[in-house]
Amino acid sequence: MMHVPVQHILGAAIVVGLAASAASGWWGVASLCFCGLLALVADRNRELLGIQRPKNGCMWGYITIPQGERWNVCTTAGSVNATTGPRVMFVWGDQLTQLEQVSATQAQYLWVQFLDGRADILPGPSSVYQDRTIHKQVQCKDVVSLTDNEVLVVYRDEGGQGDTASQAVVRHIVRGPCLYMPKNAAEWIHEFKWHGSISNDDAGRKVKGARQFTKLRVCPEQTYFDIEAVRTKDDALLTVKVMIFYRLADINTMLRETNDPPADFTNSVASDVIDIVAGKSFEEFKVSTDSLNDLGSYPQLTSRAMGIGFEVTKVVFRGYGAPQRLQRMHDDAIERRTQLGLERENVEQEQKMQDMKQAREEERLRKRHTMEKETKTHERELQRAAHEAKQREALAERQARLEHLSAMKVSLGISGDRMAAYMLASEQGPPSKVIQLVGSSGKGLENFVHLNHDIS
Repeated sequence: MMHVPVQHILGAAIVVGLAASAASGWWGVASLCFCGLLALVADRNRELLGIQRPKNGCMWGYITIPQGERWNVCTTAGSVNATTGPRVMFVWGDQLTQLEQVSATQAQYLWVQFLDGRADILPGPSSVYQDRTIHKQVQCKDVVSLTDNEVLVVYRDEGGQGDTASQAVVRHIVRGPCLYMPKNAAEWIHEFKWHGSISNDDAGRKVKGARQFTKLRVCPEQTYFDIEAVRTKDDALLTVKVMIFYRLADINTMLRETNDPPADFTNSVASDVIDIVAGKSFEEFKVSTDSLNDLGSYPQLTSRAMGIGFEVTKVVFRGYGAPQRLQRMHDDAIERRTQLGLERENVEQEQKMQDMKQAREEERLRKRHTMEKETKTHERELQRAAHEAKQREALAERQARLEHLSAMKVSLGISGDRMAAYMLASEQGPPSKVIQLVGSSGKGLENFVHLNHDIS
């Protein structure tokens, strides 16, 4: 349809008014006034004479619906017609409502609920115009992403949708990695509500319903537990802290036997710890804390975990807490023991230093004595060697003299008495005086007498 400019309409009205006024007097004035009024009305409602863009509400005239948009047109008779662009249409007092387009990507899906109670799931990529005349709501939802160690528990009505006679709800276990989208509208995901920690600062204290999730983890995990108000044999109240390493082994058993595994862990490990601590005094408990690292010390925990489909691999003792007064006494005792230990170490160090000095002195004395002994032994050996050499020299000299005397005796024919006198004189040295006595017989008997210089 051609668009007629308003300026042309006003020009035509003025021309008609002038012509009428020229033809007759009063009638011309009335025609001129009517034409001016018509021009004023046309100027005020000039959008009715052109093609308009649609808007929510009541409209008159020609409208154009752009491509990619969808509108509901409610006529004055009450019927609703859905119109998709591009299109040009004429309305006269009709109510227009733009429909919202809801789109889903490959990792999403559309959940469409109709006014008659039906529901439908459209996998992405897809889009739906939400029409309030047939749709109650249209929602775009993300598919559930699962990793290698995550599992989803899904309940699904396997019967026909809306067929109450053949309803059969079946539980399915979906294992990752995958992107999971519901198969039909009659399906829901199991939501777990377990005991958990409110904050990381108090991770050992578990609160009911603090942990809510839909994805089960089947990889090995660990969690903290604080067993409070554990009383020893001497009535000391303690808080024992442990860490439990576990793994979900059987999902079906877990779903069948329990709805809160951490609560079962808390009760069973508390029973085991109470049995261990109740029979010991505070001092005995401190000495035997290494037994709390032994998995065999927790029979109730391991038995209950196996009964609900879990496997406990290790329990680690993280320490204990005591009341403020008892802890202060314990700290004072530790401080005294530490001080005494340091003093003992200092005394031991001093004693070791003295022992080391004494040992070194003894070693030096022993070495000095050994050296002196060796020196004296060496001197005695030298003296002995010198003495033996002198003895051998004297012996050789005597032997030579004996041989000389024997040879002289033989060669000179000297008798034994004269030889003895000669040897005696040789030993005594030259005499101071020589007295010769001659007998009357004429035979000379010579006596050699060795006298000292003091004898006259």
